[in-house]
Amino acid sequence: MDMKMIDEGLYRLYVPFEDIATAVFFAVYDGGTVIIDTATYQQDADNYIIPALAELGIDREAVKYIALTHKHGDHAGGASRLSELLPWACILSPEPKKGVSSVQLNDGEVLLGGMRAICLAGHTDRSFGFYDIKTRTLFSGDCLQLGGIGRYTNGIKYPELYLASVEKLRGMDIERIVASHEYVPLGSTAEGKKAVKIYLDTCEDIARKTEWK
Repeated sequence: MDMKMIDEGLYRLYVPFEDIATAVFFAVYDGGTVIIDTATYQQDADNYIIPALAELGIDREAVKYIALTHKHGDHAGGASRLSELLPWACILSPEPKKGVSSVQLNDGEVLLGGMRAICLAGHTDRSFGFYDIKTRTLFSGDCLQLGGIGRYTNGIKYPELYLASVEKLRGMDIERIVASHEYVPLGSTAEGKKAVKIYLDTCEDIARKTEWK
């Protein structure tokens, strides 16, 4: 299992998706656990996410929230199955997803006293990132695209909103960015304020050089 500890109580699980993989994140707090995103397929819940909880020693009943960054299949595809396996967990989503009973996320909403939801539109009109307050880690999902990855070379649907989201992040105290894919050219992670600035600068620079139709 491709699992990595990001910081105390924060973990990234990479789940196979085409030839690029997609991430599911686990944030463990005193009041329970937040799962961010649900991978691509229904069976990913059975084959990867539930086994990951066991590997981390997290009791299933400790999962209080399943938070979706957006409704695209490689992030929300396992949501309905995971909700069957963890029926007590509240599913939070930026927008409705067919076949999934969810509660709408709000910008600035804080989960379990430790995780803040941040609306970072651009990839979609309501993409969200999640900010761990203690470690100042931003789980950016697909909100920061850099130069894309694989055949997905341009994941910015709303350029003006995307640039506004990058600017929004410049005003936050961020020590680490962790994205859901290994985007070109800087990968999935920026560690430290200098690296975070370079990551955001590169996102903006590539977006401004892109010819939009």
